[in-house]
Amino acid sequence: MASSRLQQGLHARAEQQLLLQPRLLQSIEVLQIPAQDLEGWLREAAESNEALMVEMPELPSPGPRPSREATDRHDEMLRNQPERERGLAEDLEEQLSLLDFDSSKASWVRFLISCLDENGYLSPSDEELYRLAHEVGLEGNPASLGPAIAALQGLEPRGIGGRNMVEALLLQLDGESEDYSLLCRLLEDFLQDLASNRLPVVARALGVDLDELGLLIEQLRGLDPRPGAELNVSQAPVLRPDIVIEPESDGSWSVRLERSSLPNVTIDREVADLAKEKDSSREVRDWARDRVERARWVVDAVAQRGETLLRVATEVFERQRAFLEDGPGHLVAFTMGQVAEVLEVHVSTVSRAVNGKYVQCPWGILPLRHFFQVATGSADAPARDDLCEIVRAIFEGEDAREPLSDEAVAEELDRRGYSVARRTVAKYRRQLGIASSYRRRKYT
Repeated sequence: MASSRLQQGLHARAEQQLLLQPRLLQSIEVLQIPAQDLEGWLREAAESNEALMVEMPELPSPGPRPSREATDRHDEMLRNQPERERGLAEDLEEQLSLLDFDSSKASWVRFLISCLDENGYLSPSDEELYRLAHEVGLEGNPASLGPAIAALQGLEPRGIGGRNMVEALLLQLDGESEDYSLLCRLLEDFLQDLASNRLPVVARALGVDLDELGLLIEQLRGLDPRPGAELNVSQAPVLRPDIVIEPESDGSWSVRLERSSLPNVTIDREVADLAKEKDSSREVRDWARDRVERARWVVDAVAQRGETLLRVATEVFERQRAFLEDGPGHLVAFTMGQVAEVLEVHVSTVSRAVNGKYVQCPWGILPLRHFFQVATGSADAPARDDLCEIVRAIFEGEDAREPLSDEAVAEELDRRGYSVARRTVAKYRRQLGIASSYRRRKYT
């Protein structure tokens, strides 16, 4: 008998553990969803569960004007948003509409616009382009292709429609310039030598001195090797801050969740009542109870997400007060493990809470992960990003005729009180996009 009760107890606990497991997994999943993705996730959850209600925040109705403080906060958020770029095809189509082309030629140019890659190159061969044109039902013959390509290459930005990088650069040259032939030779024959900084070799081949070569290279620097890339980027998504940091009148800082754009998640009252309705069949009650229970998991997970995120952010900005007051360059080095220890949670919980989340503060909208910095040495050493900026400043102050080696920068850092290995300097230099000393040398 005792054995039977023990087995029943074990069975009940096993069932409870199996029931809690999907609830725990859902809580973990919701915790790591960024604000801009949470709405879509909740809508999908509501579509599959009749007991879950997701209501979007109401748009402000015409009436009393918002307070000056609220307006300033809204304006600040808009200023911190990434700028929107027009698409490449949209820009070229607008230019095309202003040109006096007959319908056949305009159709061919419009077709070629659709064949441009993300860099603005017209990379397919003429044969491939004509085959594709045939497939889409474009009327004309191979003789129609040349004038259409020429028309495309006459649009802005210059270089659009080049078949590769070199042709795109050549299209940007001024054919009337006295240096035109030399610049063409540089692009067609000496790009690899220029990339390797073999300037004396190139100068001898062109019959110019190093100063003249330097002027030619300066002209090439004004060209865009990917003329369509800037206009062909995807529109940057609107960043929705999860956390807002604001100064208080007493000199402290408030840390709050940004709830204004988040949906309101509740349980449908009718389904909840149906789960308790004694007159309903057992099958209907079981169905309703299952839906209500799963809906409650979502409601609790969303609430727990906000609570955990606020706890993490509050702890982070207790430590990063110097950044809030003085801005970039004043980050304190600490890790997610230290925050997890203070909050008495697992470090993976902190990592999920930080994942994809953004903070709006007086210095812009920044990733929450940005505020976790690895120390670069002793406890009072600068955070990694701050030291990276110091390294950048040292390289920027070098003599270009005698560029600094990584070892020399490490020695300069040591004189300033920062003990940093040469290989660490080399890592920062690569992260900053700074070439090696050999490639940075300027000849005079």
